[in-house]
Amino acid sequence: MSRPAPLRIALVGCGAIAEYGHVPALLSLPEQAAVTSVVDSAAARRELVGELLHVPAARRHGDVAALVRAGDPVDLAVVILPPRATPGAVEALLAAGTPVLAEKPVTADPRQAARLAGSAAPGRLGIVHNYLHRSDVRQALEHLRSEETGPVRFLRLEQPDAGHFPGAGDRPHWRRNDTPEGCLLDNAYHWVYVAAELAGAPVAKVTARLSRPADGSAVDVALLLLDHANGVLTSVQTSWCAKDARPVLEVHTDRGSLRLEGDCAPCTPTLPGTAASAVALEPAYLAFYRDVLAAVRAGVPFAAPPDSCVAVLRVLAAATESARTGRTVTVGAVPAVTTGGPDQPYRPARLTGPDHS
Repeated sequence: MSRPAPLRIALVGCGAIAEYGHVPALLSLPEQAAVTSVVDSAAARRELVGELLHVPAARRHGDVAALVRAGDPVDLAVVILPPRATPGAVEALLAAGTPVLAEKPVTADPRQAARLAGSAAPGRLGIVHNYLHRSDVRQALEHLRSEETGPVRFLRLEQPDAGHFPGAGDRPHWRRNDTPEGCLLDNAYHWVYVAAELAGAPVAKVTARLSRPADGSAVDVALLLLDHANGVLTSVQTSWCAKDARPVLEVHTDRGSLRLEGDCAPCTPTLPGTAASAVALEPAYLAFYRDVLAAVRAGVPFAAPPDSCVAVLRVLAAATESARTGRTVTVGAVPAVTTGGPDQPYRPARLTGPDHS
């Protein structure tokens, strides 16, 4: 029996995450996928990534409209753009009949994310929640599915960073300059969906403190206490100003604890008689793409469902409101748009007072 041809991938966005995350993973799976088109408004970026992936010059496009007009054969479009640019690209690709895998977050606005989720046909839009494919997270979930750990009591998902992850396009510091939500949207987002999986329940309430640097730019410290629907508590801490911090990623249960050591690293249990994990220590994007490509080929939903992106954004909106008011906020009780009318872009409420400078 002949082997099926690799899936044809269009890479929409050729920035740093594409170059260092997506490209190596796709190149590691040549029998499953081949990037046949690339899209980026920055000519230098699309040429660099196009060369890395051996994409013909005629299939290196400046925007999604050009990709659609060209009629390049595409089995899956992977959108790797800043949140401001993602919704338009996703909508255009879906309208052209192309399944879309979109990097998180598809937008900063929970309502806009919900509209995208509602407009996509079932199984045609998936979201990159790649931390669920980290080897330490997968091992932790494997232990928690067994009967050896006992019920989860609380989680510590605390990973402050020294700065934001710089991009590689025309605006490398868009995370700090273009998204006022800062590390709340970029970093805490990941730990919110990881927390829901490890706790085994969605987040019901949020108590948060957020801080900005003296110049008033994007949030660079986010401290969140999450109350899950099943009573589990999670501490999430992220920042862009911790010069020499070490992550503390722990799951505490009635019988012991699990310590997460990082991507390509193990989860270390402190439980007597714990079975060894069979999860491979490999990059999260590689494990992620292996699952996604198999699902696309099988014609079943792939990656995280768009509703899970909506759920995370609602938690982050509740965190912003909690920091503004100094109160615990129920998830879903906060209007998605805190300023402007219903058609205006989402912007978090401006933090005021001496503790939010």
